[in-house]
Amino acid sequence: MFVHVFCYRLKCLVRNKEQVFWTLLYPLLMATLFFFAFGHITLEYEQFSPIPVAVVESNAFRQDVTFQQVLNNLSQPGEKQLLELVVVPQAKAEELLASGDIDGIITVDETIRLTVSQLRQSQTDKLQSGLNQSILKAFLDEYAQNTMTVKRILAQNPAAQEQLIAQLNVKHSYTKQISYSDAEPNTMLNYFFSLIAMTCLYGAFWGLRNTTDVQADISDLGARRSVAPTHKLQTVVCEAAAALVVSFGEVLLLLVYLALPLRIDLGNQVGYILLTCFVGCLTGVAFGTYVGTFFRKSEGLKVAILIAVIMLLSFLSGLMYVNMRDIVARKLPFLSFVNPATLITDAFYSLYVYANHTRFFINIGLLSAIAVILCMASFVRLRREKYASL
Repeated sequence: MFVHVFCYRLKCLVRNKEQVFWTLLYPLLMATLFFFAFGHITLEYEQFSPIPVAVVESNAFRQDVTFQQVLNNLSQPGEKQLLELVVVPQAKAEELLASGDIDGIITVDETIRLTVSQLRQSQTDKLQSGLNQSILKAFLDEYAQNTMTVKRILAQNPAAQEQLIAQLNVKHSYTKQISYSDAEPNTMLNYFFSLIAMTCLYGAFWGLRNTTDVQADISDLGARRSVAPTHKLQTVVCEAAAALVVSFGEVLLLLVYLALPLRIDLGNQVGYILLTCFVGCLTGVAFGTYVGTFFRKSEGLKVAILIAVIMLLSFLSGLMYVNMRDIVARKLPFLSFVNPATLITDAFYSLYVYANHTRFFINIGLLSAIAVILCMASFVRLRREKYASL
């Protein structure tokens, strides 16, 4: 009987075309949009190109031999080349800056000044130009600071010139970089992790559909099924299993689409990834069942509640703003432990970044606890339902 009810419920669910669109095709569409919006940002900035910059030709620049040597060293071709330098008159430099051929103009007078422009051809050029301008400003600020320091020290102790020059060529680092794994940092992956989490929680729509079709006071189908000889607990379990299979199958299709056509690196721990998706789908179905059981309102209102709650949870996990998950973790850490979308996203993140699985299993444990609590509450409520007449 279990297999019979399960198979028929499975057919009933997958024939709901509208719900299949929103729980499967809509996430696939969002994944495509995310790919074109964020997919290549990291790759575009992984390879650094020398910064095109112009120096205004002037007597002050020709007399500043030290600054000329510094610029020449930074313009030498090779792996450490920082600048692509041209020395031109003022008018020519302004023309190059206006056309976007250079990112800044360096002018040497009594002080060294940097002139930049925000006019670029595209948004990507704007981002790259802004990065280059920041590097140029940081370089000139450091040079000016070092120059003032050297002048002040030599004014007090002229004999320290040789030792001072030797010390300037030595860079000291007071921080240590620690890597938890060999994974390349990529903040844009959080968008795709949050999208998977949202798709898992979309299993709530299948859970809601099940409760609607089993409640006699909500739908005509529920009234007919209430007088059927099949035990109510068996019916609920079979339908929940069918909903879980459909939801998990949709998430698997999304994973395949991300990994193969879009080539999004989700990591190589396939078993743990599937476990995360399965527990996430279970939580989603349980959440939909809970809403359908405890809110004795119309189906339209229940769907609206699900959409509002799921989108809010997804927003807090970083679906719309990548840093939101970290902001919530700092400001309201309690929400990070009760938000299923955040737990799913963080589980994927921990698999991608950390070499051990401590943080991963904490997320899975909390997610499983939420699913169990929702399932038990729903079952207790459904079990107590009695109807005076049909």
